[in-house]
Amino acid sequence: MSAGLIISWLTVLAIVMGMAVSLAGPGARKATMYLCALGLVTALIKIWLFQQAPQWHDINPDSITYDVNARAFARHWAGETVDAYEYHLRGLQMWHEAGLHGRSWTPDDPLSYTSVIGSHEWLYPAWVGLQYGLGATPSLAISSNALFAAFLPAAAFGIALSLGASRRLAFAAAWLALLDPSSGVNASWMLKDTLVAFLAMAAVWAVVRLWRGAGWPATGLLATSLAALGAGRFVAFLAVILAAGFVVLFFWRRMAQVSRRLLAGLALAWVGLGLLYFVPHAVTAPQTVTAPQTVTAPHAVTAPQTVTAPFKAISGGMATLRAARGEAAADDTVLRWKENLSTNPLRAAIKSIAHTLFAPYPWVAIYPGLTWSSFSELYYPGVLLWMACLPGIFWAIGLGLCSRDPAWWTLLFFLGACLGAYTVFLGEWSTRQRVFVLPAFFALAAIGWPALVKCWRDWRHGRSMSTQSSVT
Repeated sequence: MSAGLIISWLTVLAIVMGMAVSLAGPGARKATMYLCALGLVTALIKIWLFQQAPQWHDINPDSITYDVNARAFARHWAGETVDAYEYHLRGLQMWHEAGLHGRSWTPDDPLSYTSVIGSHEWLYPAWVGLQYGLGATPSLAISSNALFAAFLPAAAFGIALSLGASRRLAFAAAWLALLDPSSGVNASWMLKDTLVAFLAMAAVWAVVRLWRGAGWPATGLLATSLAALGAGRFVAFLAVILAAGFVVLFFWRRMAQVSRRLLAGLALAWVGLGLLYFVPHAVTAPQTVTAPQTVTAPHAVTAPQTVTAPFKAISGGMATLRAARGEAAADDTVLRWKENLSTNPLRAAIKSIAHTLFAPYPWVAIYPGLTWSSFSELYYPGVLLWMACLPGIFWAIGLGLCSRDPAWWTLLFFLGACLGAYTVFLGEWSTRQRVFVLPAFFALAAIGWPALVKCWRDWRHGRSMSTQSSVT
């Protein structure tokens, strides 16, 4: 490993641990540091273990795309010319096919990264490209996912505490995140999901901490993590914006100071994502892609466009949802779900619920048995843990809905927004897409399961007392 790569890893680890400690309450900072350190070690172990499985060699196609895009970033920053078709630069390909640009990404090209790769979610390939530029191998680049995974147990711990759990239950949430196999599966490939999980849980943790009276530093962490989340997974960015903004409307009068801090963080995050949309030539560079499926002639970007830029991602998503088969914006997964829903709505709805709750079905390992060649089989152990948590999760959701706590309501609205978005577009929220919010679900499970057991015992005790009374 080169000195530059080691420094970059240590810098990222310091940022991750610093954010976790800053978001933790005064009495939980030492525990948070230990959880981050333990999270890093367990993440590295899980990555190595899953890479030994034969199913791991069934590499997710997205991983291949991130790899070639990252190599394009590395070559571009090294001052080399990059071919759009060789490195799957979809945005530049659209430019070229529209006759508005050559097929190469040159070192002095004024295009933004969004325009070049055809997506505003460029943060992860840029991170991997930085590591390639510092001499990393693909194996080392994948291992760097552990830096972000280190945050997840601490996030489960902190979110549980912020929801009112005892330290014992918060540690239970942290242990669930530490043991969770699914996060290790995602981290074992070159996928953005671990980075997205870190940013999403940092933003959610910051929101619930603000409802608990955290100061302006938490607002800054919310704005930073949320803006970066928009450049990694826009649906999660939008879910946080909608959830926090909606709850603020109901609690503005009761908690005006907190509401102002939250709105300030959301506004800064929105503008921050607008700036990231135009990196590296914010405000002055020519842009072309107004949505993933359209190309327009270059034009100068003005400051107000950094505010309106996130709306382009929304319009692009809506275009994908409306697109018919054969159109440029069409997505095959979205189309199949729409076709199934229109053909047999009841069956499609039942299948959607079953997939969201239980997929990928772990009992397939028993019958018809493992193929030892499909990457989805690596998620089976994690699904078993998820299914064991479900009763506690549902019970905690019920407790949250019955409360008047804005922290609870924000978290539940966030999870509901994610569920709604993935169901509308993909027909389910399962497997890889669900993993990035598992620390929040583990916090709910750690709170819900003891409350459910207590309720069951109280009911049994009350029934026993009633029986004795009737006999007497």
